[in-house]
Amino acid sequence: MAVSATARAWSACTGWPHGNAGSCAVKPFDAHHERRGGKRLRMGCRAKMKSRHTGETHYGECVDLSVDGLAIRSAFVPQFGEILEVTIIVPPVGAVYSKPFETVVEVRRCNEVERGKLYEIGAKIIKR
Repeated sequence: MAVSATARAWSACTGWPHGNAGSCAVKPFDAHHERRGGKRLRMGCRAKMKSRHTGETHYGECVDLSVDGLAIRSAFVPQFGEILEVTIIVPPVGAVYSKPFETVVEVRRCNEVERGKLYEIGAKIIKR
């Protein structure tokens, strides 16, 4: 099967075996590439999520947080782009309690962690 020049250039950028991948200016997608601008802080805090689309409330665990995003593990599977109101329950430090961290986020990804049971939701903070 003959490959057109357009398809050859396009396929080089997407990793297909034909074409010259070395001349492509587009870098291949790397799922482990750091996409957040801020440093991630590892967490282990309870989280409550309320969907602005359905009004349903779901619970999970905030596993990391940065100035521009967060990750929550939960049995809930949101839609890409779904807006969630998130409340993170911060544990006390000694005898000092902190008020919960409340934010509004946009879902950017949802990866299966445990087949059919647990998912990791990656979200961008859009309102603090």
